[in-house]
Amino acid sequence: MILQSVLLTAYCLCQFFPNLDLDEKSIIPSFERNTGLPTVVNLNPPEVQILLRSGLEFAYVEEFDSAAAYFEEIIEQYPKNPSGYFFKAALLQVKMMDRSQYDEEEEFLSLMRMAIHRSEDILQQESNLWAEFYLGSSYTYRAVYEGLKGNYWETFNYGVKGGGILQGIIKKDSTFYDAYLGAGSYEYFWARASRYLLIPNLGGGNVTEAIRKLHVAAEKSLYSGPTAKNSLVFIYGEEKMFALADRIIEELLNTYPRGKTFLWSKAELDFKKENYRHALQSYAELFHDTMLKTQRITQILHRASCIWVNATLNLAKRQMPELRSKTSSITKHRLVSIQK
Repeated sequence: MILQSVLLTAYCLCQFFPNLDLDEKSIIPSFERNTGLPTVVNLNPPEVQILLRSGLEFAYVEEFDSAAAYFEEIIEQYPKNPSGYFFKAALLQVKMMDRSQYDEEEEFLSLMRMAIHRSEDILQQESNLWAEFYLGSSYTYRAVYEGLKGNYWETFNYGVKGGGILQGIIKKDSTFYDAYLGAGSYEYFWARASRYLLIPNLGGGNVTEAIRKLHVAAEKSLYSGPTAKNSLVFIYGEEKMFALADRIIEELLNTYPRGKTFLWSKAELDFKKENYRHALQSYAELFHDTMLKTQRITQILHRASCIWVNATLNLAKRQMPELRSKTSSITKHRLVSIQK
């Protein structure tokens, strides 16, 4: 969803501001850090890792209350650690997107602000890559949310700010694998942005490098693996590398068969492949499994049905001349046989 929202933002900015003149370096804010001090705050001790991973496993199958309990425990035990605030906010975002109801927006925004403030408090005192990670990731997730609400300029600003921070982490430490998810998404955005925005001397974006970064996150990160794989499904679908996308989405659904987030990705991939019958099946499953039969699912289900029917009719139209020719030939053959 991060990639979809940022790419949509780029397109919309082009429509609203056709003469927009942006320079990548000018819109990435400088982020002053005290790099002379050693890191003394450990934001990722083993006990926090266990809680985060446990919560994420529940999040991947949309068991929101169970996941939230683990993130809330981190907030309670480690109130100065931004991780609990960030992951609980990210969970609320997925929950609201899943149900297409934004009644928990106030709590989501409050948690994101807390994650940002906690990260900035630490960075004012010392250089800390995990604090930078939560700061950059908070901006990135805020960008996604603003995109869902149609606030495209804010999406662009938050996305560029967060992506720049995450890329900076990798330059400092290439083994900080969790930063590769946001950095890879950011790289892909710049690779695609030239299709929508008139940005002179854009550069910097490379699809191959974006895919490489996302594979690193998928294979080596502590917390970003399934999300990075889901992003790869989107990119491979956009680039029409369908066999690779199919392999990854099947792997995700085999690991998390109850994960609706990944089923959404499968449905959208089938749509891109024009495999409307399979897409319709996935949308129907999402429609019946959801607790609230939301307007979003109803509209997509109707759209899938219409496109599938239309595709079937178009196929029939294309085959009609051949069918008529064969019918005519058979008819003539039968007439000759009767005459004999």
